[in-house]
Amino acid sequence: MEKKNGHSFAISTSLRFKPNGDSENEIEINKNLLSPFSSILSPHHDQLKCYNDACVGTVDQFRKGYNCTFFVYGQTGSGKTYTLFGPPNAFNGKSLEDENVSEVFKGISIPSTWGIFPRLVLHLLGQSGANHSSVIATAVEIYMDNCYDLMKDKQKIAVAGYGRSCKTSGRGGFIETTQVRRDSTGKWIPPSTTVTRPKTEGYEMRGAKSVIISDVRTLLNFMCIVEATRTSKSHNLNERSSRSHCVITLSIPSLSPSKYMLVDLAGSERIVKSGAIKDFTKAAEARNINTSLTSLGRCISALSSGNSFVPYRDSVLTMLLKQSLGGKCFTSVFITGTRDEKMSSETMASIQFGMRCARITNQKQTTQKINFKKMKEELRAELNDIDEDISVMIKSGSAGGLNPDFPKSLQLSFMSNLKKYHAHNSALQHCKQHIKAGKKHMEKPMKYEESQVRNLQGILLRSMTTGVWKDPCAAYIKKMQKRTDIVSSLKGMGENVESVPKMEMPLTFDNLLLGYNG
Repeated sequence: MEKKNGHSFAISTSLRFKPNGDSENEIEINKNLLSPFSSILSPHHDQLKCYNDACVGTVDQFRKGYNCTFFVYGQTGSGKTYTLFGPPNAFNGKSLEDENVSEVFKGISIPSTWGIFPRLVLHLLGQSGANHSSVIATAVEIYMDNCYDLMKDKQKIAVAGYGRSCKTSGRGGFIETTQVRRDSTGKWIPPSTTVTRPKTEGYEMRGAKSVIISDVRTLLNFMCIVEATRTSKSHNLNERSSRSHCVITLSIPSLSPSKYMLVDLAGSERIVKSGAIKDFTKAAEARNINTSLTSLGRCISALSSGNSFVPYRDSVLTMLLKQSLGGKCFTSVFITGTRDEKMSSETMASIQFGMRCARITNQKQTTQKINFKKMKEELRAELNDIDEDISVMIKSGSAGGLNPDFPKSLQLSFMSNLKKYHAHNSALQHCKQHIKAGKKHMEKPMKYEESQVRNLQGILLRSMTTGVWKDPCAAYIKKMQKRTDIVSSLKGMGENVESVPKMEMPLTFDNLLLGYNG
């Protein structure tokens, strides 16, 4: 729905109904309520129809340099994850065998059940050409209002940007701590005078691991990891209920600096209906999901009403979606629902959410055209500067690590336990992947690895409280996060980074408490 001035446009909204087994108990929906939706998909429409109606139009905009966002919203069990990704185990090693493929998409034989995300990646790869034959992807989940990297064994990462409070820990992970400063008389200088705001508005994830997707096989590997590591549980309304919001970001740095964000929102639910009220953990997860979706709803309401203040900082989810909602971005909202009479109130709430989204206008603005050769040189120079700063910090002891004042035997014991922790943590992730892929007799090995990880985690945490290991300073963590982002950008531009020394994110007490894996 393009506006007349050509510079602003409404958010595109689509609606899809999930098949209902009992046709006698279907609700009737007023056609006037459906008029704001640009596309309405009935239960018999397939995944290809969904992609063509809701997403295919944004590919050209993304390639022209516009930022794009696609997110799915609806109650639990309404088919959000199925629409965006596909059914469970759709990306295992057998999914591309002859008996499983039933459709040719962009010249590649794939299962017809594959959702919007894999089709989008294949579409981008097919149009990129020989000089831009890979897509850079990151995948994170927002679980209990914290951000975790799915490509790095759920390591907690930071979300920061314009307007973000500079605090340690808190929502989105560890952020650099503002230094306490005083003037010549010893009077304290407020942090607002020492914190510099970035040139561009918006929030970003710091230190998320980037993965190169160059063909259908690397796409399969990427999706297998996402499916295996994302938090999901079963309850009365859904056998595979996502307990976190999943955010995937795509980019083609060699083509343009624009980004394509895909968001699979966790479903809103009533804990009495889902049965989560009987389980403390599930109930806590449901409360956090509903709270973040409520924050998103408040932002949508403020934007659709034209309010000057929009509460983006109420949750990590709304911070990440700031530019997608009312910002400079092409945004598509996909609403999923069901005509089941038992879920009528939830379906109507989802439709009303989509109606409010349709009233929001975003601004059309391309990302700047850049000289990629010059950009590579600048990134290389910045990387060298960061490595020099890191070397100075390591020499000064700011990088943390083993405390040399402690006996050598205690230092060796700590490193030995840390090595064992990494090995068992890695084995635990493999067990989880095998279980989600349908492999049998893996529950007992998984329980053993879980017990070993918890035991070693406790030993390491107790050792750290004695001072045998020192946490790095906040400035060192910030440098390491920036270094990770630069190396990922160079990889995406086709640069050979094998000569760049590999460095792991530093171990901290808070990171280990959440499941550090280096």
